[in-house]
Amino acid sequence: MKLVSVIKKGQFIFIFSFVCLILAGFLLLASPLVSHNGSRVEWLDALFTATSAVCVTGLTTITISGFNWFGQAVIIALMQLGGLGVMSLSAFIVILLGRKLTYSSTLILSNSTDNFTFRNMEELIKMIAWYTFLIEGTGMVLLFIGFAGFENMGIWKALYYSLFHAVSSFCNAGLSLYDESLVGHSSYIKIVIAGLIILGGLGIYVIYDIFNHRGGRRYMVHTKLVLVASFILVVAGMAALKYCQSESPISWVDAFFMSVTTRTAGFNSVPMDILTPSSVSIIIVLMLIGACPGSTGGGIKVTAVALAFMAVINTIKGNERLVLFHREIPVSNIMKAFTMIIIYIVLTIVGAVLLSALSWEENEKTLFETASAIGTVGLSLGFSMEAGTLERLLLILYMFLGRVGPFTIFLFLLGREKRSNLKYPEERIIVG
Repeated sequence: MKLVSVIKKGQFIFIFSFVCLILAGFLLLASPLVSHNGSRVEWLDALFTATSAVCVTGLTTITISGFNWFGQAVIIALMQLGGLGVMSLSAFIVILLGRKLTYSSTLILSNSTDNFTFRNMEELIKMIAWYTFLIEGTGMVLLFIGFAGFENMGIWKALYYSLFHAVSSFCNAGLSLYDESLVGHSSYIKIVIAGLIILGGLGIYVIYDIFNHRGGRRYMVHTKLVLVASFILVVAGMAALKYCQSESPISWVDAFFMSVTTRTAGFNSVPMDILTPSSVSIIIVLMLIGACPGSTGGGIKVTAVALAFMAVINTIKGNERLVLFHREIPVSNIMKAFTMIIIYIVLTIVGAVLLSALSWEENEKTLFETASAIGTVGLSLGFSMEAGTLERLLLILYMFLGRVGPFTIFLFLLGREKRSNLKYPEERIIVG
């Protein structure tokens, strides 16, 4: 019972930390210190922007370029804290100060990263922070070369734009200082940002496994599945978007960039109004799939979709067990994967219906916006900018749900899975 209470406490802290960070960001953005195009920021715009930054979503109701320097600095901090995770950053600071995590604190942290035992947590937290700052620093240098060299931007402006977009890219936030996002920018800038998005979306479990690989030790099945599934999704998404845009052709670089960014980053390198209905449908699917577990991105997660897909293929073949890379996958893993998919699909449909009822907007736009919010993506067909108060509040709720994860909230409400030693007679049900 004591362990269960610690775990529930961890879930509460995880959710509550994001609520507090959003409220802090809201108060700062709504304060007199922040202005947007010379005027005070309306409370709803401040709340929406703070939620979008903390939940690393990227949806906006007002332009980021319109904020003064202090407002933009607040947004950078919110993206960084939201991407790293409040608990991870706090634990890293404690470790840097030379203190050890308590047993209960380590249990709480390991519960939010359930692929690792609590014995590895301190090393994992250190790696989260150092990896983040290393990749963002490298990305900032590469972006500076692009902004200053290829786009003839002044040195100080190039430095600032490089910092903002490096943080936004790695954290998969998708917020940009350009009102048109990355439309019209050089291929170099797009490729660097796509690289940052990918590295931020792989997940710390994969990075941890790769960095700690020793000769003779196998990589985790999780790592192999993430790398293979991510590669397939990027290539398949690129080819599909290129083909579907035959009437309004886009370059291979833009097709690659859009395939990467649609899975939770939210930048766009082509105008959204030139996308065909087929492309919009593909993007909705990619937005819901999302990034990988333990990453800065959201969505159902690549591993959940890959497991569900392989389970379906196995069922069609008549196999009763799912084996990946010579390892049998537990049925509980597969059930959780299908549960995540169903939860996201149901929430997306419900949100789209509610938005349509509130705004009388066509279903395609509301479905796209809802998928973008709950997938923490940030791509928009223009709905957010025009939405009313109730619609914006609903999108705020969905951005929050997408960041902390519906499964985390449901586990918090229902408690941990219950094990029983009772065995019941097996009986089949007709399903087809």
